Amino acid sequence: MYLWKCWRDSRRHVIFSLITLSALCITLAALIIKYFEAGRWRHASPAAVGSAWSQSVFILAIAAVFMMAWGLILGSAGIGEEFKERTADFLLVRPRPRRYWVWIGWLTGVAELTGLALAAVLATFATLALLTGSVHSWRLLATALPLALGGAVVYGLTYFMTLVARSGRQGVSYAIGLVFLDLILPAAVYYYWTIKFPSVLGFMIEGCEWATSASRAFPASALALWAAIGLVFPISTQWLLDRAEM
Repeated sequence: MYLWKCWRDSRRHVIFSLITLSALCITLAALIIKYFEAGRWRHASPAAVGSAWSQSVFILAIAAVFMMAWGLILGSAGIGEEFKERTADFLLVRPRPRRYWVWIGWLTGVAELTGLALAAVLATFATLALLTGSVHSWRLLATALPLALGGAVVYGLTYFMTLVARSGRQGVSYAIGLVFLDLILPAAVYYYWTIKFPSVLGFMIEGCEWATSASRAFPASALALWAAIGLVFPISTQWLLDRAEM
């Protein structure tokens, strides 16, 4: 029942975003193919086709930013919003443990973000394959994983902050500040100390660059790190909710 409520509250925005993001990726892929004259109707050279496929990292980098923004939006409707709407008193006295509401809400958002990531990757891949008449790299399909995971981390952070603030609006404000810090702190650390500091967006782009480069290794360690961080947020949300007073 709560699963249906979570989907009902967000379905219009999710469907709109699926259409918008897919259309954006298709348009950008078509423009890149036109720019490099890599369309199969032009009998394009392998070099031109390869150049067009290599630019897919640019499309997916835009999709990564979109995923982070959508993670913030979805997370703002997390369990903490139930307190602001004064529905928590009713919801949390139902004959189910509190962790049920935490994990159902979180999993619904992660599933929606995964759908968005798959839509972006499949739209990009299909457009490049159809218009160039060849598949330069099947690795491109695997970029849905870092895109979805990065979005899920931002979503989980926002989901947790809504409970801390007991308000979707305040929670997303805190999350935006932390995401902004995540964007500028790695650059500052690298500039002053030449130390590579982990970043969500950096991880997502690194996964996309792996798909278009034969020399790059898959960022498995970064994937494990961000998967662990992503799980910390719903676990922390459950811990906090179990101790929350109504």
